[in-house]
Amino acid sequence: MSNHIFRKKSLEKVSSPEQLNDYIRASSPGVWTVLAAVAILLLGVCIWGAFGRVDTVVQALAVCEDGKTRCYVARQDYDSIAVGMPVRVNGQERTIASIARLPEKVSDDLNVYIQHAEVLQGAGWVYALQLDEGIDEGVYAAQIVTESIAPASFLWN
Repeated sequence: MSNHIFRKKSLEKVSSPEQLNDYIRASSPGVWTVLAAVAILLLGVCIWGAFGRVDTVVQALAVCEDGKTRCYVARQDYDSIAVGMPVRVNGQERTIASIARLPEKVSDDLNVYIQHAEVLQGAGWVYALQLDEGIDEGVYAAQIVTESIAPASFLWN
């Protein structure tokens, strides 16, 4: 009995001169497409990790009247806010110029919209923040950025 490692049909294919000029197909184009997509995704994640930011924000309500912008935050968010923090209002970024030391009671003195705003819902007391620049008159949802971290910093800590 003879021991053959390779099948006879496979040996005939390789040994025929017509087959020697053909390329060997190691993988299909579909595999290369998937590999390229994974590489592009991985590159995008690396770029975002190096240059992107992850922000921690506090929701607030901004009111602009007579060219002055005041932000109202709930009492439980007051401790995480400081002068100089950026505030996003209506697609524009402003800075906190001052923070009231004492809270204001949500009462009839405040705008009706402020009293019933979802951001301040259930807050009996609010703190007023003065922003550095005014915006167009109106009432806006605002976000105060309390912390901004580059995702790559998680790798080094």
